[in-house]
Order: sequence, then structure tokens, then C-alpha cells
Amino acid sequence: MTDRDPTRLEKIDARFEKVDWTNLESVQTVLPAYKQELLRLQKAGEKNVSKKVEIEMFNLWTPYKDKQLYKQTELILEPRKRHALFGHNGCGKSTLFKAMASGALFDQGFPKHISVLHMQEIETSPDNGTLMETVINSHELLYTLRKARETLKALLEKEPKDEYKANLEWVQQELTMMKDDTAEERVSKMLKPLGFDEKAQQKNVNELSGGLRMRVALVCAFFQQPDLLLLDEPTNHLDFPSVLWLENRLRGYSGSFLLVTHDRQLLENVCNSVMLIEEKEINYYKMDFKAFEKRKALDDKKKYDEREKFVGRNRNPDPSTPVGRRVAMYKAWIKGYAARQVAIGDMFTFPDPTPLPNVDPETPKEDVKLIEMKGMTFKYPGTDTMIFSKPTNCTITWGTRMGIMGPNGAGKSTFLKLLTGRLQPTTGSVNIAEGFKLAYFGQHSAEELDLEMTPFEWMVHKYPEVKQQGKLRHHLKKAGMQDEMSDTRMKGFSGGQKARVIFAQLTYVCPHLLIMDEPTNFLDLESVDSLITACNKYTGAMLLVTHSRHMLHSCGNIYLSITPGRFQFFETISSCERATYSFIKDVEEGNKVRIDKVQGGSGEQGDGEEEEEEEFSQEAIMRRRQRHKEQLEAAEKKKEEDKKKKLEEKKARIVIKAQKDDWAVGDVCLAFWHEDRKFYKAKVRQVSKKKPVKVCVTFLEYGNSVVLEPAQLLTEGAKPTKELRQSAYFLHVEQTKAKKAALVAKKEKMKMDKMKKRRARR
Repeated sequence: MTDRDPTRLEKIDARFEKVDWTNLESVQTVLPAYKQELLRLQKAGEKNVSKKVEIEMFNLWTPYKDKQLYKQTELILEPRKRHALFGHNGCGKSTLFKAMASGALFDQGFPKHISVLHMQEIETSPDNGTLMETVINSHELLYTLRKARETLKALLEKEPKDEYKANLEWVQQELTMMKDDTAEERVSKMLKPLGFDEKAQQKNVNELSGGLRMRVALVCAFFQQPDLLLLDEPTNHLDFPSVLWLENRLRGYSGSFLLVTHDRQLLENVCNSVMLIEEKEINYYKMDFKAFEKRKALDDKKKYDEREKFVGRNRNPDPSTPVGRRVAMYKAWIKGYAARQVAIGDMFTFPDPTPLPNVDPETPKEDVKLIEMKGMTFKYPGTDTMIFSKPTNCTITWGTRMGIMGPNGAGKSTFLKLLTGRLQPTTGSVNIAEGFKLAYFGQHSAEELDLEMTPFEWMVHKYPEVKQQGKLRHHLKKAGMQDEMSDTRMKGFSGGQKARVIFAQLTYVCPHLLIMDEPTNFLDLESVDSLITACNKYTGAMLLVTHSRHMLHSCGNIYLSITPGRFQFFETISSCERATYSFIKDVEEGNKVRIDKVQGGSGEQGDGEEEEEEEFSQEAIMRRRQRHKEQLEAAEKKKEEDKKKKLEEKKARIVIKAQKDDWAVGDVCLAFWHEDRKFYKAKVRQVSKKKPVKVCVTFLEYGNSVVLEPAQLLTEGAKPTKELRQSAYFLHVEQTKAKKAALVAKKEKMKMDKMKKRRARR
């Protein structure tokens, strides 16, 4: 006997001890509860049993009953629906998942005959064996049916009874429906793209890190194929290929799922319904996530206006009355809504980097080199494994916005360390610009914080040389630490709030290059959107490692894919995705792909591999972009020339040659007036000496003056025809366009002069 509680498999095995194997109903008692309930309903004559969840008066409290999370609302889950579950932190998403998975909602009418799985990280347990065994044994129905088959076969060998044979046939029929014979093959095919080759599949799950156990949990979930799958931030700890694999699986999922994630692209690509948790109620939107966000913004604005009007009509109500309580509730909602709107734009702020020494401020960003890597190869000292065996070139300029993608362990972190000087290349060189400053935000950067300090105390601790500490407080405010938050102990901060403190620390002296490694982990959607806005306003260079395709697409202008054996640059995220899908397919189908070093963190580019195609080098992309730029400029120039030529041709057709070119002061003429397009008697006041000649005339009847071209003047006594009026008006239109263009150019020049002076003052 041991003091520990029985494990999950030990509890299942205990069901087999009291079974009468001659009785089919007794045999069925070893199956999962949902399967027993489904069999009972089918035996009662119910056909096509509905798997819809419908609770009309749904209530749910926190586990300690200290707060009600859902109050008299509807809980409706249609079968085969792909739901996004959306709501602010603390609204009860995780609690709802736990209640559905544990069976705590059965007394409120939650169906007992549907299988529900809450995907969570696998904990260390005596149950855990190899990766293959753990995934296979996670499927309770498969596990119990296989064990029942073994038991019945053993009994038949000892004593051949018809009852044993009949029950074995029923068990075998159930296993055939589940495709029992291909189970191991299917599991292996799912594990490989997540970085587990056949050798890794024989490791014990208890030896893996938390992030890798989360991947195994994902495979368990898709192998079991429950009727209702609950996914709470499944992309945390996943790399880029794993996120694409997850999306592919969700696209083809045959059951229903509820998804909570900060990955906008995943929500937009796989969900066709949204459940919004707000004010202890669940609201349903039968639309995709993109349409939901637009509708939600309009609904919130309408609600804000209505509640502001109500509060305005009831300024000083008695707090004890229903109206007073309603006003207090509305005020709290209005304050929260206003704070969210401010936070979306100002949660993260990056100041401009200081100019580099000996670099002309007018130099284009693409020509200012910050880091230049030439002919780099690398292996860790004391090892024979080459991480980057082929000489690699990479240039980081002030204008670089590079997204870096690839499986964990393929060499992304090694590449960043080589770029930033934390590691030295085995061969080749890495040159860094004079006066260059970089900042590195990693997915574990928040662990460096002293949570007993306030954000302000932390900034003072990191920058003791700053005498005017008000500047530190002001910088924290710009990073989203508003009001009393900068003086609050950080031990109660959320992941997003800790991230803001780290960003404030890194950007007080703003870097020329900002490196971010999985910055979206533990941020909610609004925080991610705010971070994207800040990154797009940031004027320095950026290297971004993230599984968030929305952030990569919004912030990147070139993409580097690092997979075992390949180091490729892409111009668009879509082309990089296609290459990654090919990598996943190759791994699933067992083609020749080096993944044996992925979990160990190497990703060797082995000798004898095919030479990397020239089209995937950074230099090739830069050349293509330069050619494309030159082609665009040439096309634009040709367009302008064609436009000018057409204008000249039109002018030649419309403009009639001037009757007289040598006008003199005092001459009387007929001058054109553009407003009514007619000619009136006038007198020449002034003639310009420069060409093209301009003539200033004064109308004799009205006394006003105007500057015209000779072609807009007629000799006294001439008859103004329709063609002459059309010619004069065409010239007037061209003069107006030229004046406007000159004004725009003048304003632009003044703006550039101001910017130069500002840079000079810095």
C-alpha cells in the first residue's frame, strides 16, 4: 500500500475487478461514463442522439463560492460548431472549461452522453510512459476496449464460452469503428511535425519540459477526437510550424471546440462563431471573428452613448435606490471602456533612437548598416555538430523589419546570439556599427523583475545615474503605467502589465535595434494590438521571433525561415508559410528531413545536403527588391512622360497661337476672364522680361487686374470665337495646377527644413 492517491489508469483498472465477462452490460461498465450513457440512450430506442448543449438558466460561481461568474444566462453549444470564447481576464473562461470537463454542470442539464476534453499540460505521473504509450493510453475508450479484448481472449483460451465469444465480437466491432489497427501510426504521424521523431517518441513524458508536454497534450486531444474540445491558450509554448499544424487540425476537426487564444490569425482562420462573456452573461454571435470585432465595436459605442446619457440624466441619485445602483454600475462600465480605448493606442510606446555617430541623418535607412554577417558558420565549442554548416550572410540595416520563424531548436536563438555578439562564429565575421545600441525582449524577460518592487522603484534601480527621477515616471506613463499603477507592487501584475514594465526599461534609452522573442505570450488580444501599433510607430530596426502570424504580417518586411538544414529568406509571410507547410508534410510523410537534433536545440545543416537555392538568400531578395523598385520608378517616369506628351498633344490641339507676342505697356487689348470665360476690353500695365512671357492687364470697365499669357489676349477689334475661349480657359486650368503643385512643394521643403533643424539640435 502507498500513501498517494490512485492514478487515473489505476482508477480505470479498478473497474475491471468486478466485471462479469459473460454479461455484456457488465462488460460495458468498464467504459467511460459518456459512452455508457450513450449506449443506455440507444438501448432505450433513441436514434440519432443530439449532441447539442442547451442550458436556459445557467449559473456558475468560483470554486470558493465567493463570486458569481455567470448569472441566469443561456449556455448553448451547437454540434460541429467552431466557437471562439472571448472575454476580459477574470470573467470566468477557465472556470467554465473546468466545470464542463469535470461534470459539475450535469445537475444544470449538461448532456452526459457527449465526450468533453479540456486540453491541459500533462503533469508528471506514474501513468506516463513513452510519448506513444502516453498518447494511446490518454484515449480512455480505446484503452478500456483494448484491455477488455485482451481479458476476453485470455478467458476464451481457458474456457471457450459462447458469451465470451459474443462479447469479444462486440468489443472488436467497437474497436474496428475506432480504426484501432492504425492508432499507433496516426499518433506517430501527429508527433513528428511537433518535433518528436521515432527516437524521441520512445522518451518518457516525465523527462520533458512543460512546453514539450503541452505539445504531447495537443496530440492526445486530437487523437481522442472528443465531441467537445476545450482549448485554453493552446499556442503558448508552440513554435511557428506547430501553430500551423494546430490550425490545420482545427480546420478539419469533426466535432465542436471552444477556443481561447490571443492569436488573432488563428481565431480568424478557424472560428465561425463567437461567444462573448460580458456582465455575467454569454452573448452569441453567429459570424467569424473579424465580423464580430466590427459588430462589437459598434455595439460598445452605442452602449457607451446610451449609458452616458442615462448618467447625465441622473446626476445625484440616492445610492441605495435601484436607479442609484444602476448609475454606479454604468459609471464603472464607462470608466473601464474609456480606459480600454486609451490602452489600445498607448499601452506600449517606443521613443525614436538617437542618431548614429558619423552617419548623415539624410542617409536612407536601408543604407545604414547596423550589423553585417559575412560567411558565418557555427558549431558550439567542444562539439562536432555544425549548427550552420553553409556560409551564411545577413545584413541588418536601420530599415530592417525581419520576422524569424522555424521549429524550436532549429537554431533561431543561436542565430540571434551570433548577431548580437553573445556567441562568436566558428568561421566568418559579424561587424557592428559604431555607437550601435540594441535591446532584447525574451519570453522569459519578465522573470528578471523583482516583484516586491513597484515599476517606479524598478526603473530607479535599473537607472541609478538618472538624477531627474520624474523622467523615469513620465516614461513609465508613456509605456502604459498610468496613475497609481507605477507605485503598485508588481507581484499582482498580469503578464501584459509585467511586459509593459520590461518594455519601459528597455526603451528608456531607445535602441537602434529591438529584438523581441515571443513577446505575445501571456498578452491578451488588446495588448497584442497595442504592441503592434507601437512597433509600427517605432523608427528603428526590429527582429521579431513569434508564432503570431498577425504580428509578423503587420510588422515585418522580410522573413527568415530557419528549419533543420535550411536557412531561407522570403519576401512575404505567405511564401514562408507555404515553405513551412512543405516542411510539416515532409515530416509527417517520413521524407528525408533532419529533425533528430530539433529537441536538443541544434538543427544541423548537414554536409551533403543540397545547396541552398540562390533565390532564398537575403542578397537575392534585396536585388529583386531593388530591381522591382527600379522597374516601378521607370514605369512611373514613363507614365509621367506619356502624361506630359498627351498634355502637349492636347495643348497643341486646343491652344491657339497668340495673335501678338510683343505687347507693350499702354496697349489696349481684349483680355480673358476665367469666371465667365469671356473677353473684356483691357489695358496692358506690365510685361515680364523673363520667359515664358507674362502680361499684367487691367480691365477698363471693372478696374481689376490679372496676369495672363499672350495667348489669352486678343488685339482690339478681334472677334472672340468659341475656339479662342476654349484655348484661353485650358491655359487658365494648367496655370492653376502649376500654382498648387508649387505650393505643395514649398510646404514639403519647409517641413524637411524643420526636421533637419530638430535632428541638429539632438
